[in-house]
Amino acid sequence: MRRCAILLISVMPIAAAAAGGQDASSRYLQSYSNPALRGETLMDNERLVVQKFVIPPGTWEGQHTHAGNQLWVQMNDGEWTSHADRTKVSRVKAGSVGWLPPVARPENDEGSINTGSTPIELLWVTLKPHTATPSEIAAMKDYRLVYPEIPGELVLDNDQIVVQRFVVHPGAWEGVHAHPGNQLYIHIKGGTWAVRTGGRETVSESKTGSVGWYRAIPASQQHQSGNAGTAPIDLVWITLKQ
Repeated sequence: MRRCAILLISVMPIAAAAAGGQDASSRYLQSYSNPALRGETLMDNERLVVQKFVIPPGTWEGQHTHAGNQLWVQMNDGEWTSHADRTKVSRVKAGSVGWLPPVARPENDEGSINTGSTPIELLWVTLKPHTATPSEIAAMKDYRLVYPEIPGELVLDNDQIVVQRFVVHPGAWEGVHAHPGNQLYIHIKGGTWAVRTGGRETVSESKTGSVGWYRAIPASQQHQSGNAGTAPIDLVWITLKQ
């Protein structure tokens, strides 16, 4: 697996969004030539597919190709060694991400080997083709999620997506904010959320590794969330620009 532009990231969620289905079109699914590595589809909607793979210690991914317009997110610490060049070793932290753009003629990726002592959990987010109007592109071009009470980290920003990281500590609230829609969140570390929207408050649990999809929430709904648990929550937000 190519690990391009590795960027460290940890993150946070807000309300529980709909989980995906299990019937993703095969052309948007990442697959490995190693038959032991079978992905689990966590989400499949009109805009993207999210898959989870678990690579045991000592396992080689095998040669494989990529569909392009893909983001990978590593969910736990791990060590990768290039199958083609065993001197290339990468120690990747939980929450690290990388982007794979489309290529005209996909070539076989030699893949990497999990040379660590624990399984590596890896998520692949594959964007589906979408034709956006000029006004939609203009509206989302420079979009970044802003929590008035919690600083975020910009992890990745290209012509397709914005990836941001937030860490919400126990008792902290994000502050009232809006969501533009077409957003995916991934919990690197889950926790207990208190969510206020439209004058109502709910409390829910978000498990580590859970994902969710957000549609638009206007500022007029006075939406915000807070960490009602006893440990920090780590969350990654992925906003589609087109």
